[in-house]
Amino acid sequence: MRRGYQDRILEIHGYNMWNMFHVDRAIKFAEKFKMTGIIFHCNDLIDRMVFPEKYFSKDELLAYNPVRNSVTKSNRYYLRSVLDKCHEAGLEFYAEVKEIYFPYDLLTKYPELRKSNGQLCASDPFWWEFLEAKYDEFFSLFPDVAGISVSPGTRESMVSLAANRCDCERCRSYDIDQWYHNLLEAMHKSISKAGKRLIVRDFSYTKKHQFAMVDAARGVSEDITMSMKMVPHDYYPVFPDNPAIGNTGGMRQWVEYDAWGQFFGLGVFPCSVAEDMQGRMLRYYDKGASGVTIRTDWENMAQSSTFCSFNMLNLVAGAMLSYDIDTPMDEIYRAWAEEYGLVSPLIQDSFPQIPYRVSDASSIEKLHSLMVYGWKAIEKAIHIRGHVFNRNSQIFDRYDLPYNIMTVFHSRDQWEPDAHKRVEPTDENIPIILDEKDEAVMYASKVATLAKDLIGVTDDENIRAYLTFLVKAFPLYVEGFRLEAETLMYAKRAEAGNPCYLEKAKKSLEKYDDLASRYKDIAAHKGYSGIVEYMLDGDRLIRYKHGVEKALGIGE
Repeated sequence: MRRGYQDRILEIHGYNMWNMFHVDRAIKFAEKFKMTGIIFHCNDLIDRMVFPEKYFSKDELLAYNPVRNSVTKSNRYYLRSVLDKCHEAGLEFYAEVKEIYFPYDLLTKYPELRKSNGQLCASDPFWWEFLEAKYDEFFSLFPDVAGISVSPGTRESMVSLAANRCDCERCRSYDIDQWYHNLLEAMHKSISKAGKRLIVRDFSYTKKHQFAMVDAARGVSEDITMSMKMVPHDYYPVFPDNPAIGNTGGMRQWVEYDAWGQFFGLGVFPCSVAEDMQGRMLRYYDKGASGVTIRTDWENMAQSSTFCSFNMLNLVAGAMLSYDIDTPMDEIYRAWAEEYGLVSPLIQDSFPQIPYRVSDASSIEKLHSLMVYGWKAIEKAIHIRGHVFNRNSQIFDRYDLPYNIMTVFHSRDQWEPDAHKRVEPTDENIPIILDEKDEAVMYASKVATLAKDLIGVTDDENIRAYLTFLVKAFPLYVEGFRLEAETLMYAKRAEAGNPCYLEKAKKSLEKYDDLASRYKDIAAHKGYSGIVEYMLDGDRLIRYKHGVEKALGIGE
């Protein structure tokens, strides 16, 4: 008997949702690989489609904001065309948003929403009325939309009590749990009236906040679906399982995965998380999860996605495993290489590529090893002992940032108490950390060797160019993290007053100029997609070096 998830959704998160070329290929992929829906993840997607007319008449907008009037109408036609394509393919369509968002001209009509200190008041009861009105209008326009997924009141929302700076008395005394309840209740009232699904995401920075969101959703209605990332907080493949999954009090559960690689190479470098997906999908299936979403890009990046990357493997894996979690891994790699084919991240995402299909068993086996070794290199290069040691897969450009990222912003301690002790710059930890980085270099070398072997049996010009790039670029990318980690450890020990580490830190800094120059030689002014230079930005290395010199009082 096949074991699989009921809802299998492909997520488009970036600019690509406004490009029908990309949307069409995503829909075709989802149909081919037996997925059940498409989700557009855009924070203000609803506000791009509604006025709402309860607050802004058509004549008023035509007179005072004709641009918003025209753009809103254009957006509606576009979304209708997307819905038509989804319907033809037998796919559901969902909208994923963050709330509270609103059109800026709302403040000209309701200036009282901004309080005496100039900040928006997150606790004004107007917001609950506004949410209900805009979702009523949205579903009157788009009755075919299957549901709404929402991240309520995050740091990325325009209005949020969690990130509130209003100093009015009501905000100072407002209960955060009640605020979430009011927000979700207003949304649920409108969405359920339209006969649609409300999905609530647990985009949380703390364990307490995470379970508070589950409680708030269940307190509104048990027919709400909880959507939770495969690990706590964000898409870190090195983190433990999400403890909220299986603990939603009977509510339906979706689990979110990233196929592209915000925290594992952004698709520029090959990295398989297919094996990780299978393990987690098996465990979460046993915990009652019934749906998955597979993210294919990121809102902060233009001209890039899984669809122009070897990391298409991860999307193929997500689709096949969510349909049948017992699918053998060899079948997944074969489907990626032979049925879908290889594409290059060096080419702008909106430029069409004909995937290069690989059918011989030896080459598929090498591609399998290349993707697995790519993960092992990235696991050990851009993480330190299970902690996030990167800025969305970039090297650091600030010496003061790595420990903030590892132990505060992307802290693991909330879910694994005292995990930060593993990354402290102690005499005991430093050799372990540097050995980890040397392992990363070794695995990157294995990837380069496999890429070189594959060049000889590849007759597609784009793929040959990418494999040639990979031979040179991937070891240098990994070396950048190894070097920054080495300098970080030595410099922190030097700042603590150990003179021998000061000399080691100085010695490490001698390598930066040459590595930065090699980054530029490989990535700058080559006509590649911009994300390639993003990943190999030599100027960031130099800024990091200068930050260390300033902290240690050395250099010019």
